Amino acid sequence: MRNPRQREAMADELVIAIGLVWGHLSAGQFEQALRLARGCQRVWPEEKRLEVMAIYAAVELYQPLDAQSRASLASVDCKEWTDLVLRRADSPAARRT
Repeated sequence: MRNPRQREAMADELVIAIGLVWGHLSAGQFEQALRLARGCQRVWPEEKRLEVMAIYAAVELYQPLDAQSRASLASVDCKEWTDLVLRRADSPAARRT
């Protein structure tokens, strides 16, 4: 039997969605991750994890990091993740395109 406090009342569907996006990111399938994350954001528009995963996927696809995305990253309570995305966005490879 599952402990109800185990997941801070997060819906099973949201857990699965985050896992699927994460799986695409881990496999280097950034276009699929971005499409899936953006679709999931329509269902869960307030879910910050989906938002930052979409931002990361976009950065990996060499899309520019706009001011709104930077502000979203700054509002997430995970400095390591924010630093990673900003480092990737500001890398010489990202600036070439």
